[in-house]
Amino acid sequence: MLIPLTLAFLIGWVSQRMGLCLVAAITMALNKRPTLFVALASCGLFGLLLTPLYQQLGVSQPFYQPIAPYHHIILGGFLFGVSSVLNNGCSVGTLTKLARGDLSKAFTIIGWVVGIVLWHHLNMDMTEKKTLAPSPSSVNYLLAIGLVIASLLVLVRYQREKHYVSLSILLGLLTSALYTFEPQWTPSLLFYDLSKAVWIQQWHIHPTRLGIFAMLVLGMYCFTIYRRTFDYRPINLLDSSRYLFAGTLMGVGASMMLGGNDSQILLVFPTLHLATTLPLMAICSGIVLSLLLSKYSVRQRPAH
Repeated sequence: MLIPLTLAFLIGWVSQRMGLCLVAAITMALNKRPTLFVALASCGLFGLLLTPLYQQLGVSQPFYQPIAPYHHIILGGFLFGVSSVLNNGCSVGTLTKLARGDLSKAFTIIGWVVGIVLWHHLNMDMTEKKTLAPSPSSVNYLLAIGLVIASLLVLVRYQREKHYVSLSILLGLLTSALYTFEPQWTPSLLFYDLSKAVWIQQWHIHPTRLGIFAMLVLGMYCFTIYRRTFDYRPINLLDSSRYLFAGTLMGVGASMMLGGNDSQILLVFPTLHLATTLPLMAICSGIVLSLLLSKYSVRQRPAH
């Protein structure tokens, strides 16, 4: 019990240190600063490279792939990306901002639950339509190693942000280690199970998962106190309404592609199959298009 809670705290600390958010990472990449995006996308790959070690220890990594129509996966990922920009943060980015003191971000989490329940009541629930991915093959390892090496070269190339190299590797090691203790620790999976408890009217969430989530947020919060970046912002009606709406769309999108961006990056994308790379590509496409349209609309506004 103590080890997974400690790992969760460290993951929260490192996530806050990196400013871990896919929206922020792509925003930086569009401004010719790709290091955070490369570091974020590489986290799961670093964990994949440890699979042989875990196999020797008799522990399996819970990599999975969605079993759903491709148009559901693509549309769900795209919707998740667009709504993440509207929310000004992905699932992890929401938690880092909440831990930094923005209380309105709690409405994003409420929206997630509403969106997942809404998707279920539309009779489109795909709860059981996912399966463990096949064990990584030599081709998967070669691809992962190649991408990791390319990622490291990109990260090292931008010397101003070279700290992302060590942080990305550390985060990959911590998250893969936590998966060996609790395969369902990610926030998006917890939000899904919270939503599921609404329609089945039964509570099946183990207290360990709640403790891990609490320690994850506590780690994020403690880093802000350590770096004196905590910025308390009380609940704002306008922001809360926007976050609730965006969170609802994020919940629907996550349901369509069977997992939020945290699960996609850490558990789905690393296996590098077609069905496991599509969700992350769709999310990134939605974020990029939304950011470009937002930037274009700002430019078209008349100057006062």
